[in-house]
Amino acid sequence: MNSTDTLLIKQARLDSNSCIAKKDVDGVSKHWMKDFVQIAGDGSYTIGKAEIAADWKYMFSNSSPLFERIPDTITISKSGDTAWESGTWNYKNDKYHGNYAATWRKINGTWLTQNELYVSLN
Repeated sequence: MNSTDTLLIKQARLDSNSCIAKKDVDGVSKHWMKDFVQIAGDGSYTIGKAEIAADWKYMFSNSSPLFERIPDTITISKSGDTAWESGTWNYKNDKYHGNYAATWRKINGTWLTQNELYVSLN
């Protein structure tokens, strides 16, 4: 396991959570690949950084729940360019919570999220 890469991913996740708390979509989306895929807790999914960012801007313009992801596991691939993250998520201002998983890719030295899967456990 590469502890430097693990730390970089943890820092990116903390930054992403901080940006969500500030409703800063540009700050959150800087951690996404262009073809980012997001699967929501209800099973719906969206493909593409631009489309997901637009959805988030709309969500944040209304009274929206704020959530955070708390990683339990980050595993770096042997090749060092892919990582698996899993943990729990919860709304900070609502009752919803569950588990999540994410795939990260190291592109030109920067870790970016390729996809995230959320499972609601309410």
